Amino acid sequence: MNDKYNEKDSAFYAHVNHETGDVQYLQEHLKNVRFMAEKNCPVPILKNMVQAAAILHDMGKYGEPFQEYMKNILKNGDKAQHKQIDHSSAGGLLAEDITRNAAVSNLISTTIYSHHGLLDCIDMESGEFLAEKRRKKELDFEIVKKRYFQEQDREEVHSLLVNAHKDMKVLYQGLKTVLEREGKDNAYGSLDFYLGLYERLMLSLLIDSDWSDTASAMNREPLPERMSEEDTLHAWEEITAHFTIYMEEVKKKGSHSPLDKYRTEISNACYEASQETGERYRLTVPTGAGKTLSSLRFALNRAEKYRKQHIFYIAPFNSILEQNAEEIRLAAGGDKYVLEHHCNVVNEDPEQEEAYRKLTENWDCPIIATTAVQLLNTLFSGEKSCIRRMYTLCNSILIFDEVQAIPTKCTELFHLAVNFLTEFCNTTVVLCSATQPSLAPLAENNILKCKEMTSNTEKYAEAFRRVVIEDKTDMIPGGMKIEDIKSFTWRAFREYRQVLVIVNTKPAALRLYEALHSDENPDCELYHLSTNMCPENRADELKAIKRALHDRKQIICISTSVAEAGIDFSFGCVIRSLAGLDSIVQAAGRCNRHKERPEGPGKVFIIKVSADVEHMEQMWEMRRAQEASARLLYEYHQSPEAFCNTLDSQEAVTRYYRLYYHELGAEITKYPVSFAGTNLVEVLGINKPGQSQYGRYYGEDRQKPFLKQAFRMAGKEFEVISQDAKISLVVPYNKTAKEYIVKLGNAKVDLDEKKRIVQKLQRFTVGIAQQLKDKLGDAIYPVGDTGILALNASYYDKKTGIRETPKQSFLDF
Repeated sequence: MNDKYNEKDSAFYAHVNHETGDVQYLQEHLKNVRFMAEKNCPVPILKNMVQAAAILHDMGKYGEPFQEYMKNILKNGDKAQHKQIDHSSAGGLLAEDITRNAAVSNLISTTIYSHHGLLDCIDMESGEFLAEKRRKKELDFEIVKKRYFQEQDREEVHSLLVNAHKDMKVLYQGLKTVLEREGKDNAYGSLDFYLGLYERLMLSLLIDSDWSDTASAMNREPLPERMSEEDTLHAWEEITAHFTIYMEEVKKKGSHSPLDKYRTEISNACYEASQETGERYRLTVPTGAGKTLSSLRFALNRAEKYRKQHIFYIAPFNSILEQNAEEIRLAAGGDKYVLEHHCNVVNEDPEQEEAYRKLTENWDCPIIATTAVQLLNTLFSGEKSCIRRMYTLCNSILIFDEVQAIPTKCTELFHLAVNFLTEFCNTTVVLCSATQPSLAPLAENNILKCKEMTSNTEKYAEAFRRVVIEDKTDMIPGGMKIEDIKSFTWRAFREYRQVLVIVNTKPAALRLYEALHSDENPDCELYHLSTNMCPENRADELKAIKRALHDRKQIICISTSVAEAGIDFSFGCVIRSLAGLDSIVQAAGRCNRHKERPEGPGKVFIIKVSADVEHMEQMWEMRRAQEASARLLYEYHQSPEAFCNTLDSQEAVTRYYRLYYHELGAEITKYPVSFAGTNLVEVLGINKPGQSQYGRYYGEDRQKPFLKQAFRMAGKEFEVISQDAKISLVVPYNKTAKEYIVKLGNAKVDLDEKKRIVQKLQRFTVGIAQQLKDKLGDAIYPVGDTGILALNASYYDKKTGIRETPKQSFLDF
């Protein structure tokens, strides 16, 4: 085929805009993407590799089919026939040809092939190798290569790949050295898994640079400038100065609690740790010890000393995040340097919303307060928008609050990510919890050794011991029925006057609330909390509960575990249905929280609820946690001195997690998947199932490829919280919610406004199972043509949330 673009000054299109007539030329795009990828790369050993991937990533656009397509769009706009034209294969193939398939080419070419979506290095069904699939595509490779080197310096591209090859050798040896130093048999992860994370990190830089340059060109904007090291250092100085003043004010106001001096000691210990070397820390202190501000003090001083780029505060639940993000904002001096990123953030102003959206795309802000879901998705989800943000985790500080709440199935993935970031990406990680899961080692894929920020954890455990935990699980054979729990609760109420009851399921909480409510005790204010209530409803109830507690009113609150972690309220007595020890300790943190009871310690009762009340047949993880706790309680009664005579000691926590992991079996912490009976730790690492398929396809004697991972399959399978049978339902909680629902269904409201309304409705949304949806039937209706589902007002109660039967209309005020 003759090439009609023989002239030296021929111009090739990368992107076009029919409406404006704007074009971006391919030479400019490749240059810009390379510039941004190199500039933003936080890991020096990857700079040559990521530049090579950037300068080659769109090489296929030099092909005639793509150029004709661009001309067609420029001329006809939306009328042009949409086409999927492969423009990522050519660059990867050229990298392989120049390097003669050296290991580095596998890393670079996979990055190029995947920049429009994750791909499997080995096809999990056929066994075919990704690079060989690409070589089968019909490409005018020689013409594309000719055009490419017409605009790109051949020697410069070769030099980049030669230097990348040298860097790859250093990188590979560094990985081997760390693993050989730390242990054998995958005790702290495998070389293949960490290579896969390097691959994802390169992809993150390429996607962000590619998207950023394209958006800039099409919006007629300059290339975006991330905060410079100088600006970031200035920010840390400013925030730290404000933080110091804020802490002085907090100290002046004081809670006048005997615990304040210990909170100060813990804060000082965190400051001392910030001046040390090392990148992995545990902050193992009891609930109510001031972890948020102490860990923030550590992070601010460390960020300033070691010139870190970001501080991430990561909470397991939105309820904790919203509460603590507000405290972080106050401590840091307002919104200027703090980005709160989760689904419930709403900006009324469209310009503010657009600015917020851009910040969440790449987390370009000194302090980011986000959820564990967002963080883990950044590391393992298949969504390109998630992958894009990964590189911002490097040269940063990550504070994981309530780390015990990381889902069990994600345990080993989380461990390996922590190791990778801290060992190879200059990132500091702080694991905060009263019940540290990492105290109990697994057979493999553990977190590398962590430093304890506080040298005497037992001292603080004793100082913050505000309750007596009493085991009542043997009180009634077979477990308590609703009437039994009700009677037990009233007895506790008569003695303690402020009682929190936490059970394991929403139906059990509702039944108990209704049973207590039917007694119509005028001396008791009765509350109920569960995830069948929308976030706005729960927030309002929490405020009411806190007011009642502050005013020393007599109250009972019935709740699911939603009241367990991060909620700053304090009851005289907590009754906890048998659960994992971590849940029991968290529940105990809601009792006599500030040692405010002059009568002495608060009381935490562990009760056993009968199976036909809690109905936990499908909650197998929770049942395993119950079994581990039951075994621990037995051992504790046999030999309490082995656990320092208390169930919340480090010895008890460590023993509980050993029992729990044993009950679960070795596979569950690896994120098992149904495909090929394997798990995500396996397919993101050495991938034996994929290698077996590869051997069947090419023959067992053929050498296996350098990268073996099934990235695409893993990305599709990964979800932090299972969304199976979860349906989002908007509820008419109050006048505001009802107005939003009506407006959303109005056909005259424009699309942008509807998008903003949908975001605002997050505060009024409940996730329900398909089974409940079926029961509600016609009580659920679609809101216009938006695809949003809403609930009839008669089926929502402000005290209990979604109802399966309607309220009487004359009671619906």
